[in-house]
Amino acid sequence: MLKSLQKPGVQMGLLSLVIIGAGVAFFLAKQPAAPVNAPPQETAKAGTAAANQGRPAAPQTLNLEDQKKNLGEKRTAKIGSDQQVERFIIPTKKPPPPSVVQLGGTQQQQDKPPPPFPKLVHVTNPQPEPFAPSEPRLFAPRGTLIKAALVLTLDSSALDTPVLALVTEDVYWNNRLIVPAGTQVLAQASQGRVRDRIEIKGAYTFIWADGREYNISCVALDHERLSDGSYAITDGSAGVRGQIVKNDQYAELKIMVAEALQGVMNNNQNQFQSIYGLVPQNTSRNAALGGGAQAASAYSQLLTKQLDQDLDFVRVAAGTQFYIFTKEVFEPELASIAGLRQGGRAATSWQLAEEAYQRAQTASAETEADKARVSEATRKAEQEKKTAERAARVSSVLNASSAAASPPAAAATSGENATSSTPASSSTP
Repeated sequence: MLKSLQKPGVQMGLLSLVIIGAGVAFFLAKQPAAPVNAPPQETAKAGTAAANQGRPAAPQTLNLEDQKKNLGEKRTAKIGSDQQVERFIIPTKKPPPPSVVQLGGTQQQQDKPPPPFPKLVHVTNPQPEPFAPSEPRLFAPRGTLIKAALVLTLDSSALDTPVLALVTEDVYWNNRLIVPAGTQVLAQASQGRVRDRIEIKGAYTFIWADGREYNISCVALDHERLSDGSYAITDGSAGVRGQIVKNDQYAELKIMVAEALQGVMNNNQNQFQSIYGLVPQNTSRNAALGGGAQAASAYSQLLTKQLDQDLDFVRVAAGTQFYIFTKEVFEPELASIAGLRQGGRAATSWQLAEEAYQRAQTASAETEADKARVSEATRKAEQEKKTAERAARVSSVLNASSAAASPPAAAATSGENATSSTPASSSTP
């Protein structure tokens, strides 16, 4: 047998059989599988014959054995032998839901919990917060010495004397410029003098180069520097030192002479003793001496008064240097045109803030009072309205009851009229 298999003809035949078998298997594998819901050929033919004979075709049913068909993507259909399959539709694949993208680039949280409900707070009598002043950002403390020099000459007199000065040196605090040199200073000198000093105290107005003004309470102190660079013992004392000027150097002598003349003239008058004491005689000589004594007394009083006012005064020349001693915190940030922020007076930032706070509290109190008056008026109006409605209901009930009681009364009245008319009619025949 091996010899027969070794023959070329036999080998070619076997090879042909193998190729034919492989082709048949490949052909069968390429044939499509019959659909699950396809009717058998006999049933289809029977339906066609019935349609040709004019009879209605029976509904197409399909009795299949229990089996499981794979439909792809894990979708399967189970069909039992006892099920009647008329139409089998494969559901379409649903597209995935669109993703929510936030405009800012971050994904929106889908399961974000809702915000909690606010707590209910009932306020019956709210108390205003107390005033809390704030610290200034740019300032110089109290007691700062600012060097200045007079521009106008000062004379002590009974009149109000204006003071105009210029700051001669820059003033720094914590390495920050507070008052630049060249700033104008306006003040008012006090009336009169004290020894050789003129007192300048009260409100000072600092005027910057751009026109801004700042008001502060200060006092002028004397500034005296010696030639060797040291300071005099009176440096820093109150008031601005000046020179005493006398209009009449002999005013004191004149007063003394007038008083002496008055005494001499009074003693040279002729007098006599009376019960009231010594009395001048009524003579022309005594009249002249008496008039001269009165004139000397008046002249003495006049000189004394002038000596206090005009005859002796203090003059401080222009260019005299002095210190400006600040009595309040210097706040250059409050400077404004015409001093509007301070209201044209010396006031600090916390004083202005406190005044604004008081005004706000007053306005709030007035608003609350207005609301209370409006609510009270509304309550009274509602009460009057309810009273009027109650009175209207009572009157309507009374009218209804009176209307219901009026028909019987009318019937009774008509019955009485009929009774009274019957005897009259009977007596007439």
